[in-house]
Amino acid sequence: MKVKVLLLNLLLASSLQMFAQSVVFQDDALKRGYYDRPYSRYEAEPGKCQTSGSFLPATDNQEQVQSEASNQTACLLAKQKDYIEWRNDHEANGMTIHFSLPDVPDGKGLKGKIAVYVNSKFVKDVELDSYWAWQYALKTGQTYPDNTPAEDKFARMRFDEVHTLLPLTIPAGATVRIEKQSHDNIPYTIDFIELEKVKAPTAYADITASNRACYSADKGDLADFIAKNGGKTIYIPEENYTTSRKIIIPAPHTSIVGAGMWYTSIFFDASSDRMETYNQRGIACAFDNCLVDSLFLNTVNNKRYYLTDSRYQVGKALMGSFGKNSTIRNVWAEHFECGGWIDEAENLTVTGCHFRNNYADGINLSYGSKNSTVSHCSFRNNGDDDMASWSRGDVMCEGICYSYNTAENNWRASSIGFFGGKNHTAKNLVIIDPLEAGARVTTDFPGREFSKEGTIRFENISIYHGGCAHGKLGSGGDFISGAPAGAVHITSYLVYDLRNVVFNHIDIYQARDNAIFIDCLNGKKIWDLRLENITAHSAGGNGIVFNQAAGTGFYKKPAV
Repeated sequence: MKVKVLLLNLLLASSLQMFAQSVVFQDDALKRGYYDRPYSRYEAEPGKCQTSGSFLPATDNQEQVQSEASNQTACLLAKQKDYIEWRNDHEANGMTIHFSLPDVPDGKGLKGKIAVYVNSKFVKDVELDSYWAWQYALKTGQTYPDNTPAEDKFARMRFDEVHTLLPLTIPAGATVRIEKQSHDNIPYTIDFIELEKVKAPTAYADITASNRACYSADKGDLADFIAKNGGKTIYIPEENYTTSRKIIIPAPHTSIVGAGMWYTSIFFDASSDRMETYNQRGIACAFDNCLVDSLFLNTVNNKRYYLTDSRYQVGKALMGSFGKNSTIRNVWAEHFECGGWIDEAENLTVTGCHFRNNYADGINLSYGSKNSTVSHCSFRNNGDDDMASWSRGDVMCEGICYSYNTAENNWRASSIGFFGGKNHTAKNLVIIDPLEAGARVTTDFPGREFSKEGTIRFENISIYHGGCAHGKLGSGGDFISGAPAGAVHITSYLVYDLRNVVFNHIDIYQARDNAIFIDCLNGKKIWDLRLENITAHSAGGNGIVFNQAAGTGFYKKPAV
């Protein structure tokens, strides 16, 4: 009898594996990237789903919407009742849909509706909205994007995402279907969905701090309530909240705790089209030992800068210094200028966060930040460096560490970049489908130099389909001029020399052009560059290109 049960269990496990349709990421076994992420990926690609729609052919031509999709292909739902379905591998009650809908002439997007079915039973409708997607620049060149379409412009950031809690738990082995509901001519481009077993919300009773306060809408504006309760643990219950003001943490030892990133949502509705309100969004902190935890942050903003002018920055989700020994965890931030821009942080810990669909950096630890770590986070569809440290101004950054993060579909600049400083580390990262560089170090930005003491290290990193070949703006190349970029991009151009940088155990897969690009201009040089154990598994161009490179460097081939 025991033998029969064992055989039955083996057959069942084998059967489920045959029908498994979630994506297996090979770097999980190496513990590279966000390997312990709570969600599973289901791609809308040939062989990975069933559909009545049509698959868009894979292409790197930036004129095509799917060039910004994962693996440069996606599924088009054109008609009412067109669907995509997958066999679910694990129990789930949270769904994220990565999609693209067209824009309209005023740049405010279109709405659509997707119905979710489980085992042919209707579960709920989900609204799609391209309001936050679609950024543009002149075909003759433009430094920063705007959100106004025109014939003489090209587009980027054509995808966005929406996440929703389902009113039931999808069992393992169930059929999950999303179906276009609208009877119109709007094409819905679906890149993938993610399914997740969302943990139960944190309740006020779970907060053990003795000095605590619980917010409710009848207690006035949220920003005011937080300002009046500095030094306490402030609990924000499950709900969708709206505020027209930036939230400023008023004192050290202040904690802002939500019920969870799927449960407590703060929407900043101050217009980014008015001088009086363009910067009224996000959470700012300048004090030690503060905590921001378990929130979803969103905004009415749909652009990088007010009036496309870098002097008028429209607000980060997280900003200020956060003083010493502060923590940011389980925060989901999207549609801000940056997910986070933090100056002078010391011993800051950022973990378990989603920095997605922002118009500039995912997070930048800048101006004097030191000994701070960002780990186990998801970066996606950001319009400048996903992860960065820039030693701007006169204070050097040091000891910044980005580890165990996954960065996907970055559409401008790079997924990880260091610009000056010392003793920074990027390690155990996975970078997928950056439209330009995957990892870069440059000397283009004013501020403190790369130190002669200490080393900048990139270690144990996988880069998939990174870099770009030279092309006409809007169809190829980088955002500003159509210039090429390597999957690993190393340049010394403008402000100071590049020095003391190590790349070790880097795997480069399917680079669009050159796997590694090294360049110098304007008399600037590169000193003590070390390339060790780097494998370019495939590249559209060369494995390594030196373009006017000058200085000193060392190469050590991988062990056979």
